[in-house]
Amino acid sequence: MTWKAPELQPTRTLVGADERPMLQSWLDFHRQTLLGTCGGLDGEQLAARSVKPSSLSLLGLVRHLTEVERGWFRLSAAGEEV
Repeated sequence: MTWKAPELQPTRTLVGADERPMLQSWLDFHRQTLLGTCGGLDGEQLAARSVKPSSLSLLGLVRHLTEVERGWFRLSAAGEEV
């Protein structure tokens, strides 16, 4: 069975709003952009490297962005020591 990305609703990014809603709107926009890029691809395509000399794949990008987002919220926003 091939993974299929869900239908995406266009996300409107906020400008000049309160900090929390604006942050959430930009996170949603970038998450949906990546999800749309990965939509319809199978596991082999997600793991395929882009072009040399890069060793990054879409799957690697998803992992990287997950770690960056988690780390940023834990370290910067919550003040946790990881």
